[in-house]
Amino acid sequence: MKKLLFSFLLGLVGFQSIAQNEVENDAELSSLKDYFYTCWSLDGFSLSDDSDHVIEGKQSFIVKASENQGRGDMKSPWIKLEDGKVELEVKPTSEIEKTTVYALLLPYDSENKENGESKDYIYLGYSTVEHKGNSATKAVKVKFNYSNKLIGELFKVYLVFIVEGDEGATAVDNLVIQGQYYSDPSAGCLPKGELKDADGDGVADDEDDYPDNKYKAYNNYLTPEGAATLMFEDLWPATGDYDFNDLVLDYSINRVTDASGEIVEVVIDLLPRAAGAGYSNGFGIEFTGISPDQVYKVIGSKIKSNSIHEFMDNGLEAGNEHATIIAFDDVDNVLTHPGGGAVGINTDPNFPMQPVEKMQITMYIKDGDNAKGHIKLDELKMDNFNPFLIVNQKRGVEIHLPGKTPTAHVDKSLFGTKEDNSNGDKEAYYRGKDNGLPWALNVSGSIPYMMNKESITTGYQMFYKWAATGGEAYPDWYEDKEGYRIDKVLLNAK
Repeated sequence: MKKLLFSFLLGLVGFQSIAQNEVENDAELSSLKDYFYTCWSLDGFSLSDDSDHVIEGKQSFIVKASENQGRGDMKSPWIKLEDGKVELEVKPTSEIEKTTVYALLLPYDSENKENGESKDYIYLGYSTVEHKGNSATKAVKVKFNYSNKLIGELFKVYLVFIVEGDEGATAVDNLVIQGQYYSDPSAGCLPKGELKDADGDGVADDEDDYPDNKYKAYNNYLTPEGAATLMFEDLWPATGDYDFNDLVLDYSINRVTDASGEIVEVVIDLLPRAAGAGYSNGFGIEFTGISPDQVYKVIGSKIKSNSIHEFMDNGLEAGNEHATIIAFDDVDNVLTHPGGGAVGINTDPNFPMQPVEKMQITMYIKDGDNAKGHIKLDELKMDNFNPFLIVNQKRGVEIHLPGKTPTAHVDKSLFGTKEDNSNGDKEAYYRGKDNGLPWALNVSGSIPYMMNKESITTGYQMFYKWAATGGEAYPDWYEDKEGYRIDKVLLNAK
């Protein structure tokens, strides 16, 4: 019966049951503090290795008599009950007249945030062990039964020992409870996975970003500092005016996962802020490496009835190797032109700023019990994010971030023409012949953008040095530091 049921890991004591359907306490740990770490409560007990007390092994628990009566209270950790009995061994020394053991079950109450114990209890009865004669008493087995209706429920076993005698002590050992250990020492000994798990997904409510939805558990942002900014120059493959305001939008991406760590949905928040172009441009996002067949559906895109795009039944653009969302096929779907001869939308300081509104697109990998694919969190990272501009309703003219590959719809004849230096090498895509300057930018944080016809190198003084060195110099070129910005040429619709 004597088995060591505890392990020490990184300085913390953890409880382990030898059999998955038994929780045992054999008094073999070195101190009462070790039992506290494993979620046992022992009041009025001490440990003794005196041969008069030890029932089995090196030591046993004892409750001493005190002024004719001593008391010891023992509470188990949380246990999911099985079978239907509690067993232990009790041995009074010769000075003890009798020892009475009372047994109760304390139910779990999720409303009790302190320790989870209900004020109600189930009384299992009592058992009395008397000393027989003057010789040493042998250990007596004590057993308490409970109803099979309680199997599978969470309880603490609460044992109260009343020891009567002038002096001496009663030893307790080899406690066996039929059930599974269910306390979490790292969470104040509350039940593991049971604390406020309203949706039953195995994730505690205080750790669950979706406590009322069993299909979703965690938010995982690709932009953890908040929104990031995308800016495009739409005259590719020509350099153009290089003001990078032909489309300006903020974005954030949240990969929502379930309790098993698989992505349920990808939530894309977009805030189109400005469009300095005279073109009717569109905007798309390819998730490189994600197959269109892995996507259940896409909602939230803003598409015209006479769109140049063709779409699959799940809402993705048709004809692509990778999952491709067309967020909007015309900037006029998401921004309103002020009219009156203004140059673009929110890029001409001579005209009032137009209101901007956030839009949200959701790409479902799973929808409840419906699923097309199984994608782990580490299979969709920033490297998979491939946003692009579609220029003036010409599907083959698409502009990506530097080093990002085009979709299957691109007009390959444009590569390597005018100022573009794309040559088929992945890293060379969408880099200019002049020191590899780009046509699209992805910046951490929401930053101001250029007025129309003002080059970004004017507004952001360190931009050219950053781009010309491949990002090695001034990686913080966009920050609001002394000497970095010329504010009079910057605008900032929010």
